[in-house]
Amino acid sequence: MGLRRNLGTLAVTLWLAATAWAAPTYRNPLPVQLANGEPAQNCADPAVLRDPRAKIPTWYLYCTSDPVSKNERPQDGEKGRWHFHMIAIYRSTDLVHWNYVGDAFADRPAGLAAPTSGLWAPEPEYMDGHYFLYFTVTDVADAHSPQAGCDKDSAIGVAVAESPAGPWVPAATPVVPPRRAGPGCDFQWTFDPKVVEDGGRKWIYYGSYGGGVWVQPLRRDGLAAEGTPRKVGAAGRYEGAEVVKHGGWWYLFASTTDCCNGPLTGYAVYAGRARTPAGPFLDRLGQDMAASRAGGTPVLFQNGNRWVGVGHNTVFPDAAGQWWTIYHGIDVKEPFFSARDKLTRRLALLDRIDWVDGWPVARGAPSDEPRPAPSTTMDAHPRLPALAPPPAEPARPLWTDTFAGTKLDERWTWLRPPAADAWSPGPRGLTLATAAADLHVDTNTASVLQAPLPDGDYRIEAVVKLDVPDDCCATAVQAGFVVMRDDDNYVKLVEMAHGGLHQVEFAKELAPVPADYPRYGNTVVGTPGATTWLRLDVHRVGGEERYTAYSSRDGQVWVGGGTWTHRLGREARLGLVAMGGAGHRAVFGRVSVSRLSH
Repeated sequence: MGLRRNLGTLAVTLWLAATAWAAPTYRNPLPVQLANGEPAQNCADPAVLRDPRAKIPTWYLYCTSDPVSKNERPQDGEKGRWHFHMIAIYRSTDLVHWNYVGDAFADRPAGLAAPTSGLWAPEPEYMDGHYFLYFTVTDVADAHSPQAGCDKDSAIGVAVAESPAGPWVPAATPVVPPRRAGPGCDFQWTFDPKVVEDGGRKWIYYGSYGGGVWVQPLRRDGLAAEGTPRKVGAAGRYEGAEVVKHGGWWYLFASTTDCCNGPLTGYAVYAGRARTPAGPFLDRLGQDMAASRAGGTPVLFQNGNRWVGVGHNTVFPDAAGQWWTIYHGIDVKEPFFSARDKLTRRLALLDRIDWVDGWPVARGAPSDEPRPAPSTTMDAHPRLPALAPPPAEPARPLWTDTFAGTKLDERWTWLRPPAADAWSPGPRGLTLATAAADLHVDTNTASVLQAPLPDGDYRIEAVVKLDVPDDCCATAVQAGFVVMRDDDNYVKLVEMAHGGLHQVEFAKELAPVPADYPRYGNTVVGTPGATTWLRLDVHRVGGEERYTAYSSRDGQVWVGGGTWTHRLGREARLGLVAMGGAGHRAVFGRVSVSRLSH
C-alpha cells in the first residue's frame, strides 16, 4: 500500500510538472473587476450561466445585492448608507477573469419588492429561447403579502431578458409567494431559488433554515410554481440549494450554518443525490438530507488556511466538460467590509470538482495556491490522476476512561461542580444530567468536567449518547467536549438537539476581539446516531493550533468536517459538558486521548 501511494503521489507531481508550463493557472480569490479597474471585493451567493448564444465560450457571473467596493462606504461616518448593487453581473471568457457589465436592476423592482428589500441569491437560466433571472425578494410589496406591513415576508421573483446582461424585465408577481409559518408576520424563509429541467418539466427549489428547503413543479412558462411542494432539506440545517445532473443522478448541494459571521463564519456545503429532481436526496451513507438527523456528504468546508465560511456554491462544467464550483469565502485576514454594519466581505472562489465513486469531491478546497485553470476549448482537459484516500494518521493511545468504577479517576476535576445527584459513573459510563446552563459568550454557567491534555499533536475521541426524543428541544440541548483555555476561549464538539433537528456542532469562541467582531462561530460535522462518536485531531502549527473534527454513527465510518484554528496554548484542558437545557441526560461511554505521530 505504501508503494502504491508513493507512485500515486509521483504521478500527480509529474502531471503537475508536465502541465504547469502549458496550462494557464489561477489563484483564489478570482479577479473580479469593476468598470474602473478596481477589484470587486464582494460576490456572495455566486451563480454562473454559460451563454448558449455566444460564438466563443462566454460565461456570466451573478452576485447577491451587496456593496462591492470599499469606495462605496458611507460618508461622514453615517451608518447604513452603503451603496448596494442590485445583483451585480460580470462576464468572462475563461472562468477566471471577470469584468463588470452592470447591475440587473437600477433599484428594487417597483410593485414587487418593498423599498428596503434585499435581492439575494440570483439564479440565471436559459429556457425556451429566453434568459430568466430568479432571485430572492426578502420583503415583498404589501400587494403580494398575506399580511401588510411585514418586513420578512420573503418570496421568489423572476425577470426575463433577451441577453444574459439584460435589460431585465421583472415579472409583476412572485414565482413563489410568501409562505406563512404562523400568525401575523411569522413567515417561512422563501430564499435561494434554483431551477432545473428534466424531460421538459421544470422544477424550482427554494427555502432556507426557516422552514427548510423545498422543491416544487414550475409552470411551463417559468413564471409561477404549481403543484405540491416537497421538502428536500431539513429546517435549521440547509439553505442555498444548487442542483445538477451527473451520471444519471440528481445532486443537491446545500449550505449550512451562518453565512455571514466575519472570521467566525463556519458555512459549509454538503451533498446528497436522488434519481429524480423531487428527491429524496440521500448522502453516501444513506441518510436523508431532510430528516431530523439530517444527512449530507461534505463537499466544501474550511481546512485551516486563510479561507473560512465557504459555501452557497454554483456547479458547472467548463468548455471541455471538466466540472468546477464557484462559491463565496471569507478571508480571515480581512473578513469585513464593515464590522460595525455587519457587512461580511465574501469573495468569489473557484475549485475543481471530480466525481469519485459517484460523489463530488473538491480536493484541497478551499484552495490558496496556484492551480490549473478551467478549459475554454473543447480540447481534452488534463485529468488529475485518481488518488487513494489518505492513510489514517497513526495514533498512540495515552489513556482511555470508560467511567466503569464508582469514582472518577484522579485526572478529572470539576469547573463549577454540579449537584451530587446530577452525575454518576457506572457500568454504562458517565451519566450527566443536562443543565439549563451554557458556555456561550457571556453566559458561562455550565459545569465542565476537566482533564489535562498532552503536549504536541493529539486526538480526542468520545462516545456519547444524548438521550432526547427526535422532536427535541426548545433550546440547544447538547453533550460532548470542549478544549478550553478559559470560559471565553475554546473549541467545542457536541451532539446538539434543537427545534427537532439533531446535528453535530463544531464551534469556536474567543476573546478579546476587535470592536463589533463576533466571539462565537459554528459549523457542523456529519450526522449523529442513536449513539455518536466524536473525534478531534489537534495539530500545533507555529504559535497556533488546528482543530479538525470528525463524527461517526458506528465508530467505524467517520465523516470529516472543517478545521478551526485557535491559540489556546499548552495549558488548554479537555472538558466534558452536558448543557443547553434541563430535563435530559447524556451518557459518555468512553473518552480517550492519543498521541498523533507523523
